[in-house]
Amino acid sequence: MRWILLLSWLFPSLCFAQVNVEKLRSSGVAEGSSGSAALSTALSTGNIQLADFNLSGAQTYKRGAHTVFAVINGRFAAKRTQADLEADPSVTLWSKDARFANALMAHLRYSYELGPQAWIETFTQYEYNAFLLLDRRLIGGLGPRLALLHGKQGTVVFGTAAMVEEERLNAELIAPEEEVQRVNLRSSSYISGTWKPGDGIAWTSTAYFQPMFTAFSDFRVLAETGLSFAVSKRFAFTLDVLYKRDSMPPKTPEGSADVRPADLSIKNGLKVSW
Repeated sequence: MRWILLLSWLFPSLCFAQVNVEKLRSSGVAEGSSGSAALSTALSTGNIQLADFNLSGAQTYKRGAHTVFAVINGRFAAKRTQADLEADPSVTLWSKDARFANALMAHLRYSYELGPQAWIETFTQYEYNAFLLLDRRLIGGLGPRLALLHGKQGTVVFGTAAMVEEERLNAELIAPEEEVQRVNLRSSSYISGTWKPGDGIAWTSTAYFQPMFTAFSDFRVLAETGLSFAVSKRFAFTLDVLYKRDSMPPKTPEGSADVRPADLSIKNGLKVSW
């Protein structure tokens, strides 16, 4: 069984304009097939009705100079208190109005090794996030990746790409002046470093910057730092801190809640790898 599901304890996951693939490479990419997966679920009834499902998985295949990465992250969560049910009993736990998380992201990347410290990469991604008013985002990009430093205790890499982004927003929830569908050209650059102070311990930090080519004031930032502590060959405890910022989130109608430009998430869990 190649995909192993396990219970873990995770804070809400986020969907980003581009997934942080550098986390997959922090411990090296072995020849052949490898991967990791995690699933967390929470269900309760009584004073609070709650359903919360988190899924994340990654699969890598390497053969010589060719490497393919596939990543998926998703979360669905809903909650109804007794006060909620008394105020509106027609809204059940599975109703749209009870949800407080509903997001999915799938990412596919191909990397070709040009030399010991240089690669060319192409990627595509699909995502949606109901609470960011995002019905669909499709992206595709191409660019180089370079190793700036490489040693036994760690690496530092830099990558940049030109990226085409097609978005469709929720037409019912955005402001009248907001475009429902749009196509943008963005730059996507990142720098990532991994430090391994001892056996089974890895600290990886990555920062992405994604401005629009025609308007640099329209940009997205993703910063992530995380520690991994191996407890065996297959299992590791993880702790991650993620920050994202969208300088121009979708506008909402007057009187509606705004989409905030920044999100911070702290995540800890148990990861299984093969």
